[in-house]
Amino acid sequence: MLKFITSPITRLSFSIVMLTVSLLLVADLLGLTPDANESELQTRKVIVESLAVQLSGNIINDQFDNIDNTLRSVVIRNDSVLSAAVRLASGDLFAATGLHDKNWTLQADDPSTSTQVHVPLVNKQGRWGNVELRFKSLNTAADFLQSSQFLVILFMSLAGFVVYLLFLKHSLKELNPDAVIPERVRAALDTLTEGLLIIDEKDYIVFTNTSFADKTGLSTNDLIGKKSSSLGWDRKERKSDSDKMPWLCLLDGEELPVDVTVRLKAGLKEARTLTVNASPIIATGEKVKGVLVTFDDITGIESKNEELNRALVKLESSQREITRQNKELEVLATRDPLTNCLNRRSLFQGFDTLYIEALDHNEELSCIMVDIDHFKRVNDTYGHSVGDTVIKFLANLLIEYSRPNDLVGRFGGEEFVVVLPATTIEEGAVIAERMRKAIEAGDKDKMPKEINITSSFGVSSLVGGVSAPGELVEHADEALYVAKEGGRNRVVMWSDDLPKSSSQNTEPVVKQEVTQASVQVQPTPVTEIKHVSQSPDNRPPLEADGTERLWNGEIIPPEKTGVHDVGHGNSTEMVLLFDRIDQAIMRSHRYNTQAAVLVLNIDALQKIQDTMGMKVASKLTKTISARLKTAFRDTDIISIAKENEMLFSVSRMGNNDLVILLADLDDTDIVTTIIQRIFAIQDEPVEVEGNEIYLTTDIGVSVYPIDGDDMDTLIKKASSAMRASKTMGRNNYRFYSSDINKHSRHQLRLEADLHHALDRDEFIIHYQPKVDIKTGDISSMEALIRWRHPQLGMVNPNDFIPLAEQTGLIHEITIWVIREVSKQLNIWKSAGHEMVKVAVNLSPVQFHNPNLGDNIVELFKELGVENNAIEVEITESALMQNMDTAIGSLGKLHEAGVHIALDDFGTGYSSLSCLKDFPLNTVKIDRSFIIDLVDSAEYTALVYAIIAMSKALSLKVVAEGVETVEELRLLQDMGCDQIQGYLTAKPMPSNEVLNLMSDSSSIKRLVTDHVSDQSVLPGQVAATAVSGMLGILNEFTETALQGKIIQPENKNSSSTISN
Repeated sequence: MLKFITSPITRLSFSIVMLTVSLLLVADLLGLTPDANESELQTRKVIVESLAVQLSGNIINDQFDNIDNTLRSVVIRNDSVLSAAVRLASGDLFAATGLHDKNWTLQADDPSTSTQVHVPLVNKQGRWGNVELRFKSLNTAADFLQSSQFLVILFMSLAGFVVYLLFLKHSLKELNPDAVIPERVRAALDTLTEGLLIIDEKDYIVFTNTSFADKTGLSTNDLIGKKSSSLGWDRKERKSDSDKMPWLCLLDGEELPVDVTVRLKAGLKEARTLTVNASPIIATGEKVKGVLVTFDDITGIESKNEELNRALVKLESSQREITRQNKELEVLATRDPLTNCLNRRSLFQGFDTLYIEALDHNEELSCIMVDIDHFKRVNDTYGHSVGDTVIKFLANLLIEYSRPNDLVGRFGGEEFVVVLPATTIEEGAVIAERMRKAIEAGDKDKMPKEINITSSFGVSSLVGGVSAPGELVEHADEALYVAKEGGRNRVVMWSDDLPKSSSQNTEPVVKQEVTQASVQVQPTPVTEIKHVSQSPDNRPPLEADGTERLWNGEIIPPEKTGVHDVGHGNSTEMVLLFDRIDQAIMRSHRYNTQAAVLVLNIDALQKIQDTMGMKVASKLTKTISARLKTAFRDTDIISIAKENEMLFSVSRMGNNDLVILLADLDDTDIVTTIIQRIFAIQDEPVEVEGNEIYLTTDIGVSVYPIDGDDMDTLIKKASSAMRASKTMGRNNYRFYSSDINKHSRHQLRLEADLHHALDRDEFIIHYQPKVDIKTGDISSMEALIRWRHPQLGMVNPNDFIPLAEQTGLIHEITIWVIREVSKQLNIWKSAGHEMVKVAVNLSPVQFHNPNLGDNIVELFKELGVENNAIEVEITESALMQNMDTAIGSLGKLHEAGVHIALDDFGTGYSSLSCLKDFPLNTVKIDRSFIIDLVDSAEYTALVYAIIAMSKALSLKVVAEGVETVEELRLLQDMGCDQIQGYLTAKPMPSNEVLNLMSDSSSIKRLVTDHVSDQSVLPGQVAATAVSGMLGILNEFTETALQGKIIQPENKNSSSTISN
């Protein structure tokens, strides 16, 4: 009985019966069925109206005796009437039957109700009274049960249930899938281990085998008729944002997702993990009528995979620990434990690599040997702990003053060796002299005050047929010995043209002045460097026959030196690479710069090694490395770096990877340009063994400190970025940092558009006036280039000028600016403004061209412009970076009558005394000094000193960035010649300039409305003679270099052409 009640057919039949009853009740509510109460009300109305007519007739005929009989007869004959009465118009009861007066509640004017009805009675004179009838109440429960409506509903419910039950049972029997799938087929499907479902187009389950039913914990009968999506599925791995099950995708006409894994928990304690495969059931017309779905239970496999993953995590953790310990062992094996410099063995390994590279590429190589003077006395006097402090101080200082590509190693005791690749002996001597002075200055914070440390230096290089690195060390050691014998605390360069007897040459015989500009290192004054030529003692020479080497009496077999083929990323080269990266990181941390690690994957290397052998691959590697080094040393690349030397190194890592280290970067923009240069180099084929090899390169870049702060992390992330770039196609690159990568792509777009900007006439020139501070006249203009990009709008000059410098377009842009300025000068001249002079900025990059001066003079001649009509502005950094070529180019311009202005004065670290060496006409004080001029006594003194010094050198002075009246007045009192800034006029198009020149009365009033008041100047500065200003300035600058004050920040910094 319970099974019958709970069966789906019974529940469905009962639901349909309830639906039928509901429909009947709704029909009754809508008035679609007869209403018994309405009929009863109509009957009562008829009775009352009929009675009123009859009684009105009796009243008119004065038959009052019949009224009682009539009322009594109505009550008796109608069961629904409880009482009746006639009430006079005065309200008095005339006649009544039943308990009428007691139960009557209506007043004469109240409307009738369903139980109390009164109708007026009239005679000939009008209203005579009312007839009142009281009826029984309607709609009692007993009445409803006895009503025909209830009986109809009861009949429909009982009869409908039986009819629906029989109908559904017959229909479901006809639709039963068991009748579609024969019993033997069902038995065969039930033997499958895979779960199977057949789902119709509405997602209802029409068939399931026992395997799937067992997986769900439900019976097959319970599953049939359910929606498949109601079983509690969960997509384990989603490859899209859709939550739909894969078979529903087929029903919706979509493609079936591949390798879908789902989890099912339906009546189970534990969820099952299943893989899904589905096939559509196609009817005629290519319409999907259902889906056949199979499920493979991989719960056990997944459990085992999780165990394997846990084991793998443990293994990876162990591997990381092993790597960490290996790194510590590597440090112990390659580093000196006290100083963290390379130990002796690793130093010689790296030295061998650099020596072979120098020979292969015909490069210079120098060696410095350093020894602490009187170190034994320090140990004996202060103890070994202080001696260790002295040694560490020396090591740190040597690292600080060396370059990222240099090797610094502890030779033994208090002796150190510094190896300088691509460095002549003279340049090495300059570096050694700076180290010597820094050591002599000492470290007052870490060293006892009474200890004054000095060191002696010996320098050697690849001269005189040096056949092994050991000879370089021997020569440097000989020079060091002579330095000590000659009085200590000095630098001595080795040479072979002197007698060999030490007794004949204990004093230096050759003196040579080494200029500071010969190599780029930390700025320290340079003094004389001395040479020596002979071997100062009878130490045994260092063998170079390839079998063994003798270092201070210790014989080291070849296998101990780690000298292998450098073309295959061997341990020697890797030690060198790792040391260079570590050195670059330390320098970047110390000087607040950046370093970039580029991992280049060159497919051809692996292919050549597989097909032509290791030696050919090694040769190809050397060829590629030589190409890269040559390209990086080209003048245009050096100009991109804005240095006289690009700090880089190239090393091999693995079979087909090269690593390029770029050190001391101010920003990462240069990296993108260098990458493009690398791709350009690779476009040309490489000839190996008579075969032309075309190279494809994928590059990954990591940047310190953005992507990591240690060597392992930087190489790992650069390799990861390289692998990502390979997925983008051949000859691609990628930065590990998404922000840098996005910026780099933007820079590439700007660079590509910049090449067409001139042809598309996208550049415009704005002019900013320079105003005479005494008269208020516009004495000259400065031409400032602007780029109006068709999509990006106005591009910031700080974004596109560096790109122009890096790509070499700066030369064409400068020529275009000069041509446009010459046209504008002619326009102004025709308008009556002949005295206007326009200043044009030159980029520091352009001073790498020794013919710059001649080219500009020829251009002026071609354009027919007077040489003094266009002024040339250069920055202080342009002078100091390219001093020799700058002096030559500026000299030619000066001889031709071109006026020259020094822009952004005071923002660099040049010696102010060198201004006398340049043919300058004007000095422009940078905005960074003017912005604090009013509020800072120090800046007031400094600006006044600059003005006084310039006057002493007969130079005009222009103050840039003047924005307030207070700044103007103070500059007037100081004797400044001209001002430039938003106070007088902002940069504007040429047509606005013409209007301003025609009417500049407002500027004149602003400038001339002032009475000089020297009291605003600091007393000490105002009283200082002009002759002393240069000394004050040099002292001020020297103090800044020593860190006592902060160099003023350029708060209005901009490009040289776009200030």
